[in-house]
Amino acid sequence: MTSKASEAAPNVELASATNVAPNSAPSTSSHTGAGSSSSSATTFRPGFLPSLEGLRAVASMGIIGTHVAFQTGHDVGALWERVLGRFDFFVAVFFVLSGFLLWRSHRSGYGGIPRRKALADADGGRKKSWAKYYKKRVARIMPAYWVLVLIVLIVLPVGRGADLKIWMTNLTLTQVYFSGSLHGGLTHLWSLSVEVAFYITLPLFAIALSRLDPHRQQGRRIVALTLLAILSFGWPYLPLPYPDGVNPHIQPIAYFSWFAAGMILAELESLQGVDTDAARAKVETMQRWARRRPLWLAIAVGALVLASYLGPEGLVELTNWEFTRRLLCGLVFGAAIIGPWTMAPESRFLEHPIMQALGRWSYGIFLWHVAMLSIAFPLLGVKLFTGHLLSVTIVTVALSIPVAAASYALVEEPARRFFARVWVNR
Repeated sequence: MTSKASEAAPNVELASATNVAPNSAPSTSSHTGAGSSSSSATTFRPGFLPSLEGLRAVASMGIIGTHVAFQTGHDVGALWERVLGRFDFFVAVFFVLSGFLLWRSHRSGYGGIPRRKALADADGGRKKSWAKYYKKRVARIMPAYWVLVLIVLIVLPVGRGADLKIWMTNLTLTQVYFSGSLHGGLTHLWSLSVEVAFYITLPLFAIALSRLDPHRQQGRRIVALTLLAILSFGWPYLPLPYPDGVNPHIQPIAYFSWFAAGMILAELESLQGVDTDAARAKVETMQRWARRRPLWLAIAVGALVLASYLGPEGLVELTNWEFTRRLLCGLVFGAAIIGPWTMAPESRFLEHPIMQALGRWSYGIFLWHVAMLSIAFPLLGVKLFTGHLLSVTIVTVALSIPVAAASYALVEEPARRFFARVWVNR
C-alpha cells in the first residue's frame, strides 16, 4: 500500500446474492443414509445477516477517516495519528465481507454456478448461468460508478486535466494496470478495480474446488483456500516486468488472502447445514467464541496499532516486506471485524435502522466521499495538510451521506431493477 489511494473497496454484493431471508438457516433436504443421525443434511441456504449490513456503515466511516487524516496531515506524528492513517485497513473489512458473501452463494450453487444439476433442482430453482452472475455484478456496480466518474471528470475541479487514458481506464475499472491512471477525486477506486477482478475470477475458484463436496468436505476446502492465500503473499516478490508507474502493491492477486479469509468464513458458516453431532459441536464452539466481542475487538485494535507502530509513516513507497507486513496486519484486522458476526450475527447496534440505512448507502458513501472531501476544504476555507481534522471530517460526512442516499435512490436501485427486467433475467 504505497498510496493513500489504498483506502477501501466497497462490498457491493448487497442483497443480490444470498440475502433472501431474515436469518441464516439450513435446509435439511434429502440425503444418503436417510434417517441416520450420522448422515449430513447437506443443503444449506444462507440468508440475510443484518449485522453485516451495519458493518458496511462502520467500514465506510472508517474509510472516510483515513482519507481525512491524510489530507489534513494527521496520518503522521503521534501514534493516534498513525492509527488514523492505518484506517485504510477498512479495505480489508470490505474485501473479507465480499469474499464471505459471494462465496457463501457460489460454494453451494446458489450464486449462479450450481455444483450439480440435482442440487439446483432440489431447491426448485432453475439453473443459473455464469452470464447471469456477471450481468448482475455489472448492473449492481457500474451505473452508480459511471455517474461518479462522469461528474468528477466533467464538473468537479479536482477531476480537471483528465486525458483519454484516464477516461478509458477509469470508465473500465482498469486503472490499477496502467501508469498515471489514478486521478484526482477517483484515486480510491483502485480498490474497486481489485474487487471487480475478484468478482470476475470467483467462478474459477468454484470450478477448481468443485470436486470437494461443499457440504461434507469443508475441511479440505479450507485447506485449499488457505494454501492459495499463502501463495498470494509471494506475488510482490516475483520479478515481473511492470511498466514504469504501475504499482505492484495494488494488483488484485496481492490481496487474495483478504478475500480468502471471507471465503473460509463462509465454509465455516456452512457447517450449520451439516446434521451431525460433530458438526453441531463445532458450530456451538464457534458461536461461543464469536460472542466474545471484546476479544475480537482487542485483536482488531491490536493489529491496527501494531501496523501503525511498525510503520513506515505516511505516504511513502513500501518495500515488499513492509507491504507483506501490512497485508498480514490487515488480514487479522478484517477477519477479526467480520468473523464474529458471521457465526453469531446478533447486534442491536448494527441492526439499528440508522446503521441499516447507512449500510445500504455504503457503496455510494465509498464512491463519493473523496469528491466530497475535495469540496470540504474550500467550503471551510482551509488548505490541504494544515489540520482541522474534526471540522473536515464533519463536513465530509455531512456531504457524503445525502449524496450517497441520492445515489442509492436515484441511480443504484432504479438501475438494478431496470437491468433485472430488461437484461439480467433474460
